[in-house]
Amino acid sequence: KGVLLFVATVFLIINGTGYSLENFNVLEQNKVIDQSGFVHLFGQIRNISNETQKTVTAHANFYDKSGHNIGNASGIISLRSLNIGQVSPFEIVFLDKNQTNHFFNYTLNFTSEIGSNKPDNLVITSAKSRPDIFGYYYVSGRISNIGNDTATNVLAVASFFDCNGRMIGLSSAIAEPSNMTSHSISSFTVVMDDKLQSSKIKNFSLLIDSDQYTSR
Repeated sequence: KGVLLFVATVFLIINGTGYSLENFNVLEQNKVIDQSGFVHLFGQIRNISNETQKTVTAHANFYDKSGHNIGNASGIISLRSLNIGQVSPFEIVFLDKNQTNHFFNYTLNFTSEIGSNKPDNLVITSAKSRPDIFGYYYVSGRISNIGNDTATNVLAVASFFDCNGRMIGLSSAIAEPSNMTSHSISSFTVVMDDKLQSSKIKNFSLLIDSDQYTSR
């Protein structure tokens, strides 16, 4: 059985707002330079197609002010698949620090395959956050599997936002235990370790994903 591949491309200006793509709508995007000098592109996309999309990968080509290509990078979105209408954050890291000061804008495209719908049977029952004295930011909580099947490889994903609602960080962690039988509970702790950005965090959002289920 062949694999169906979808590609959509759009030119994005830094700090612009939502762009509609063929199968995805980019809800937001933001550029951040981390404490090591690398450029991170953060964003969120919604599946606007009429089918579940899996193995969704974000690709970016980077340009200077003169429109010259200075590099490219890609990153898999945080969720394993996106049901119709579902939203996932993504992150792309530009690893050429020699070009950081020349970075001006970029083109963005997504590739994906057709997948199967995943029920939203993972429920976040509690969540709390705190910074520590070393400059790290922690989000911890508990998850309940309300489905009838075991959820395997359960992953907690946290997106972090500043006071202006801009996405400034993305981190994830495997739940403990990572395989949740029906009606069982797991805990998670996600750490934001970019100290340059952690002090700017004013809000966060959480998603839970597994091989069988996703969160509400």
